Parts: sequence; C-alpha cells; structure tokens
Amino acid sequence: MMATEYRIGLIATHLDGEYYGRIIPDIHQHVRSKNSRLFAIQSSDENLGITRLEDPVAFHLIDAWILVLPAASSSFQELLNKSGKPVVGVGFQPPTLHAHSVVVSNHDSMRQAVLHLIDAHGHERIAFIGNLDQYDLYERYLGYRAALSERGISFDERLVIKTDDNLLEGGARATELLLSRHGGLGFTALVGGTDLNAIGAINALRESGYSVPGDAAIIGFDDIPQAATNYPSLTTVLQSFDALAKEVVKRVFTLLEGRPYESNLTYVPAHFKPRASCGCVDPALATTPEEIGKISQSLSQLRTSLHQITTNNYQMTRALIMATKAEKIHISNLFWNLAHWGCLALWETDKRGGRRLVVKQTFSKRGDTLPPIGEAYRLEEFPSLSYLPPTAQPGGEDMVILHRVMSEMQDWGYIALCTPLDPLNNFVANDLTRHSFSILAVAMERDMLVHQIRSFAEKLELVARTTNDGIWDWNLATNKIEWNARAHKLLSAASVTVTDAPRSFLAHIHPEDQAAVREAFRKTLTQKAPIQSEFRVVGAGGQQIWVYLAGDCIRDTMTGAVRIIGSLTDITEKKTNEARIIQMAYHDALTGLPNRTFFQERLRKTMVDRELGGGTMAVFMIDLDRFKIVNDTLGHQVGDSLLVRVANLLKECVSDKDLIARLGGDEFIVMLSSIESEEEVARVADLMLEKLSEPVVLEGTRFFLSASIGVSMYPSQGVDSETLIKFADLAMYQSKKNGGNRLGYYTENLSSQQVERVSLENGLRHALERGEFVLHYQPQISLATGKILGAEALIRWQMPGGRLVQPNEFIPFAEESGLIIPIGQWVLEQACVACKQWIADGMLLAVISVNISSQQFQRGDFPELVRQVLRNTGIQPYNLCLEITEHMAVMNMEHSIQVLNELVEIGVKIAIDDFGIGQSSLILLKRLPVHTVKIDPSFIFHMTDDAADAAIAKGIIDMSHGLGLSVTAEGVETEEQIFHLQQLGCDRIQGYYTGRPMSSEQFIGYFQQTVSGTSRWGT
Repeated sequence: MMATEYRIGLIATHLDGEYYGRIIPDIHQHVRSKNSRLFAIQSSDENLGITRLEDPVAFHLIDAWILVLPAASSSFQELLNKSGKPVVGVGFQPPTLHAHSVVVSNHDSMRQAVLHLIDAHGHERIAFIGNLDQYDLYERYLGYRAALSERGISFDERLVIKTDDNLLEGGARATELLLSRHGGLGFTALVGGTDLNAIGAINALRESGYSVPGDAAIIGFDDIPQAATNYPSLTTVLQSFDALAKEVVKRVFTLLEGRPYESNLTYVPAHFKPRASCGCVDPALATTPEEIGKISQSLSQLRTSLHQITTNNYQMTRALIMATKAEKIHISNLFWNLAHWGCLALWETDKRGGRRLVVKQTFSKRGDTLPPIGEAYRLEEFPSLSYLPPTAQPGGEDMVILHRVMSEMQDWGYIALCTPLDPLNNFVANDLTRHSFSILAVAMERDMLVHQIRSFAEKLELVARTTNDGIWDWNLATNKIEWNARAHKLLSAASVTVTDAPRSFLAHIHPEDQAAVREAFRKTLTQKAPIQSEFRVVGAGGQQIWVYLAGDCIRDTMTGAVRIIGSLTDITEKKTNEARIIQMAYHDALTGLPNRTFFQERLRKTMVDRELGGGTMAVFMIDLDRFKIVNDTLGHQVGDSLLVRVANLLKECVSDKDLIARLGGDEFIVMLSSIESEEEVARVADLMLEKLSEPVVLEGTRFFLSASIGVSMYPSQGVDSETLIKFADLAMYQSKKNGGNRLGYYTENLSSQQVERVSLENGLRHALERGEFVLHYQPQISLATGKILGAEALIRWQMPGGRLVQPNEFIPFAEESGLIIPIGQWVLEQACVACKQWIADGMLLAVISVNISSQQFQRGDFPELVRQVLRNTGIQPYNLCLEITEHMAVMNMEHSIQVLNELVEIGVKIAIDDFGIGQSSLILLKRLPVHTVKIDPSFIFHMTDDAADAAIAKGIIDMSHGLGLSVTAEGVETEEQIFHLQQLGCDRIQGYYTGRPMSSEQFIGYFQQTVSGTSRWGT
C-alpha cells in the first residue's frame, strides 16, 4: 500500500548559508522519504527591504506548512490559521493559536554553557553578544541571564551588545564596541549567540592584542564546521540539524494524518562541546587525530566550495552578459545554479479587473514538459502541478523553489524553479541564484523603460510630422537653429522668413516683447526653468501674429546645456478671442458700458488714489421708474433700444474721468471720481433727470422717462467699495419710495431702517403661530349696476406693539423663506370662512377673491387644497375667485394651463392680477382658462392726464372683451377715473373711491348700507 502523497510548503528568508543551508536539505530529505515533495518559498529580498512573505502563492496546492524562523507576515499567518492546514514553525514559538513548533533547547543549553564558565573556570564578568530580535537568539540570551541569576551574579547590561546579524562581522563589531565602552577588556569571558558571532569576537580580540582563552574565554552556539577548525578551537553547543529536521517532518505528517499532540511545542536537545576557547583544553594539544581528519575534510570542502563559488561567479557573469546583450532578457540565459526547469509568470489584469499570473517565459535543460506561454493562473494555484518535471514529483530529488520577482518600480510576478539542493550551500551563503532574481527584476524594468522610450520616440516622430505646431532645435554649440516645415509656414503668415541664424528670428519679435522672451531663454539656461512665452512676431510689412513658444534645455553632465528644443504655435485666433472675452467679461453686451465687475475694480482703484491724494468722490445708483411696463407692453426689443438711449444720455452728463456702468435690467451706477462739493453732486443728478425727462420717440411712440437716484459719498459715508455701493442703493430705494424722479442722499437713518427690516423679518417667523395676521376686504363694484359683487381679501400683520404692517413689507421675505405656503393656506381658509358668513347675511352671490403666491401655484397638490378648503368651509366653488399674476401664468405655461383647467373644473373663477406690468400679452391669455383681467393701478392713476396710459387701458379692455373676459380696474380713487372707465366699457372697479380695505364685520355693514340705499359707495 503506497503512502499518501503530500505537498509541503516551506517558507524561509533564505535557502542557503550556515543555518538555512543545513536545515532545509535535511527537511527535504525527510519529506522525500515520505513520498512527498517540498515547495520552498524564499521570502526575503534585501534590496527591497522585504523580510516576510505576504502573498498566498501556491496556497491552495499546499497541504501543510513549515516556517523556518519567522518568515511569514501577520496577514499570511492569519490565512494559515483560517485554512486549518497543519503549520509547524522551526526555531521559534508557535506563530498562531493552532500552529506547532519544534525548537532547539536554546535556553537550557545556553544556561549550561554559561554555568560551565562560572563553575569550571570561575568567571563572573561574562559578556553576551547576539541578535536579540531573533527568537532563538533571544532564548539563548535569557539562558545566559538565568545562569548568572542562578549563581547570584549581578547582571550588568553594559556587558550585553545587540548584533546586527549572526555573522563574523556582527560579532567583531559588537566586541569592538565592548572594548570601546569599557576602555579595554572589561570582561573575562564572552558568549556569542552564534558560532560566527563568537569567532568574529575572537578575531576582534586578537587584533586588539588579547589572547583567547588567556585573556578572555569565548563560547559560541551551533557547532558549525568552522568551530572545530578555528584556532583556538571554539567551545560551543551542538544542535543537530538532522534531528531538528526529522522532528519537524515527523510532526507535520503526524498532524496530516489527524493524530493529536499533547503539546504544540517540542524541544530538541543540544549538547555542550568544550574545546580550547574556554580553557578546557590547551590550544596546543587540542587537536586529536580524529579532529585532524575532520579539519582536513573541512578544508577540502572549503577548497571545493571556493572553486565552485569562482565557477558560479563566472557562469553568473557570463549569463548576465548574454542576457543583457539580447533585446529582451530571457530566464533561460540567467544563472540558476543547479536549477534545470523554470517558469516565469507575470501579473496581468483581466477584463473584469481581476489579477492573474500569466506564463511569459519557460525553460527546461532536460527537455521536460513546460506550461504553455499565455496560460493564466490564480496566485494560490501557481505553479501548475501537471507541468512539473518528473524529478519534482513525489519522492523526487527536486525541490520546487518559488520567488517573487519585484523591483522598486513594480511587482512583476513570480518565478518557479525546480532544482536539487546544492550540497555546498550549507558551508557558506553560496547560492548565487538570489542575484539572478534581482537581475531578472531589474532587466524587466529596463525592458519596460526601453519599450516606453521607443514608443515615446515613435509618437514624437509622428507628432513632429503631423502637428500644426512648428518644431525648432537650437544647437548651442554651433549657435544654429533648425526649423521644421510647419514652423516656416507658420511664420510666413507674418511674412517672416527665418534661417538657421537665431538673430533672423529674434529680430522679428515685437519690441515690447523682446525683453520677456530673452528672460525666458536666460532662465532655462541658468535656472533650468522650461520656456513658456507668448509674444508677437512682426513682419517687415507690419503684418503681425501672436505665437506661443515652449521649450526646454537638454544638458549633459560634462558641459551643461547643449541644446534647446521646443515648439511654436500660432495663437493669433486665441488672442483675438481672449480680447473679445475680456470685453464681454468687463462690459455690458447691450449698451457697451462697463459692467459690475469692471466698475468695482475701477472703484477700488480710484478709492486708493483718493486715500493717497485726498479728495472726495461720489457713487450714484440709478434705477429707471416704471421701465418694466415698457418691456411688458411694447416688448424687449423696444426696451433694449430705450436702455441704449439712456446709456448715451447718462454719458453726456459726466466727464471722461468718471465712470458709468450698467448693473443689469434698468439699473445703472455712476462714479464721480472727484467732486468739490455736494452742490456738484446735485448739479450732475439734476442734469441726468433733465436729460431723461426729454421725450424719446421709438417706433412711433413717445416715452417720458424718469429715474430714482441714490448717492453716497467717499470718505464721509464709506471707506470701502461694497459699503459705498450698498449705501447708494439704500438711498436709491428711499428715493423710489418717495415717488421717484428725484435724488436721494444716504443718511444713517437708512441703515437703521435696514436693521428694522431685519427685525421685521425675524418676527414674521412667529407671526402665524401667534395669530398676528388679520384679513381686510376691499369691495369690488359693478360699474353698470353699482352693486357689490364681492371683495378682495388683503392680508395685514398686526404686530404686538400695535403697528399694522402692509403686505408689501413682509410678503417678499415670506416668499423668500417659504413661509408663504402656510400663510397663503391660512389666507385662503379665513377668506372662505368670511365669505360663508356673508352668504348667511344675505350676500348669496358674493365672490371672495384671494391672491395666490407663485410658490402655492407651482405645488402639484394645490387644486386638491382648494377642494379641501371648499369642503371644510361649505361655500360653493362659484363664490371663490383665485387671483394670479400674469408673471406666474406665463412662467411655466404648460403647468399653468394644466392647473387652471383643473381649478376651472372645480368651478372656481380665475383672475389675472396686476395685468400690464408683467411679461404676458393678451394673445397668451387666449390659451389660459381665465375669467377676469385686473388692470394694474399704475395705468389707472395716470390715465386722465397721460394719453399713453389711457391707450393701454383701452387696449386691455377691448382685447379682453374680445376674448370673452371681464375687466376689473384696480386703484380707482377719483370720480373722473370712474367716468373714463365707464366710457371705456370697464366691468368692475376696486379702489379707495368705492371703499378702503375693511374688516369682515365692516364689509357686512357696508353691504347692508348699499342695499338699503343709505350709501351709494361707502368710504
């Protein structure tokens, strides 16, 4: 019955040297004896500072793992722990909870050796040198400490030196540091963590004039071959690598067979070997015939090893030369010592973003089967078992070696090698294969860079042939410039012809740009700064183009700058566009005046000039009165023409040193850069108002303009531009509030009013919940019969202090903050409740008109809200009229039609409020399901003395009746206005003449008086 074949993974930092080169072959032989095979992974790469294995290479192929000293990262150990596969460590404590370890009895063996120095030779000043970062060395150090403690000798930390390594050099350096620290021989004995450390110490002591064991006794640990042949022969502790390897393999296979161990830690005993270095044997008499034979054998092995090292070095150098001569390196040309089969697999990313190892190169010196080029593997399944050579099959002489191929630039992949172990690797670190790994990684990096350079050169050549840019090459040694054909063609646009002489080009640079161009060339030569310069090239006939010149300097290590290479691009069109963009960025497209940005920059600069030189300046904010009506009634084309005329009129009122800008819409701003007095400000403002009051005829229509002007002064009313503009704006609004067509000066009281407005806005947030809103109702009267048809609900805010705030003061903020939604719903509900009371008091056909905000109207659930209010209050739909502004109606025409149709289906009436000041036309009204048009009061106010307003009112009434709509005139205040409206055929009126806004109770009384005949229209 054949034994089960297992695949054992071994992880070690190295595979050769005094320690690894002795224990790994023994482990391999014992694995072979079990009809199994060994996969060895070298985890260390000194060039990159890598010491622990991170990648789970071959993880799914391996049945059990051996870790020779801590060579696996914590993440890899976590994978081992989760896998449930047997894990056995060599020379250190179990790495994971479920792992096992086999270690030499380092602690007890070192304790016995130190006790020998104390008891047999009487030493007390005993030093210790060793690599304390290594587990087994640290255990030996603890054994040293235990022996001192056991004999009551005080521990002196100055006698302990941590070595950099376990080699001769580390021992020598540590001993030299001890001698320096103590100013001489401050100890009588020294214990080395390894034999090589101890031999290094002997060499250092001898070079310093001390004898061993005469001046100091020395003990090592490991019993390497050199220990017996050294002079004096080294007293040491023998650890049997074969016994250690045998116990490791035994435990691995026992665990694979499912048999448990009582303990997960096994100690392999070591044996003390007294020799001449501790004083037990006279160095002159230390060599027995048997030892002489061993020395001769060791010398023979040393000669053979040195010869093999020389041969291997030659072969590796020859392979390196052959490999680098080829265009691309191939692993078959590198030196792999005894390895006869290899497979290089590199990382590639598939279409789904996953990484795979893809076979790129293979070799076999014996003609064995090889994996196909291009075959892909997961990292955990590399290398493919089916392609390994016969000698790497179970029980075969080969060990499979896996090594990461990595450079500072890139992680390339992995290489797998099949090789018998070199018997000489256990004598010194003789495996030069490790250099081939580094050479392979660097060569692959070279191949990649060569490919990139070649690709870049090809692209550069293609660009030079096809680009629209000119290419130039200035040879600094010969002082000649080469130009490609495109450069000559580009410069010919300015009628410029260049030769290889630099002056032929530099002479055509615009005089204003020459200094900047010369400075750019100077910086690239002296400061290694790339050239990036835009300048004008001028031909003999004055033709001019803009070019962008870019370039950089090429240098060599011997002479410095040797040439400057670059490109030349025609950017004339770009510069033309930039000028156009700057014009657009700083000027108003309609009037050609400077815009806000230009004005603010110029204002700030002028204020700095005034601050330095003294003087006063002023800022005017100008807003045309009632200009919106022109746009809405006659169209934007007429409005734009009027704005251009206004801009020209304003320019006639100021000097060239002053500045006029258009802020947008019908707002202008003026800076008087230097004024002598306020009288000069008033004089300029009066001139502006006078100019604007002159009649303007556009498309057969005469216009009489006016404006509201506000002014602020520097430095008395503001020392920064933002403040000056803000104060002028406040003054302008105050001027408009006072009726317009006048100049208003900024005063501190205006800022106080602004603070008052902020306080008003804060109080509004709580007004609804405190019940501070009230509704007043303004009657709507039939002009034909004089009967009361209903009333419009008007909201007022009764503040806690008793002040009654009008809607124009708080509605804008309510709309801005979103409070208009709950306020609007409250108004609708309360108005309908009031109408219900009116009906109960005899006004059966009374109609309550309620203004609807744009935010309410845009909500998708608004029709349903109207239905709910009608149900809750009990009035009929025909008792309710909803008023929307014409701006709301045309803002989203399709939405308006949909919502208004749904409201009309409910049965409510729809009125267009403030008609004539918005953006619609009567033609658009044809598409809207409305019932009533309400003429804005601004037309009614002037209709008796302004033919234009009268004509507009007549046009609205006639066209509305033509569409089957009724008309209500708002703002009626005089009997003369009523007479005119009757003549025009207006249907209803509303205004102070027929009744001011009143409470619901007052409205009921007003109705009863009208019905009884005691009052025609109450006031």
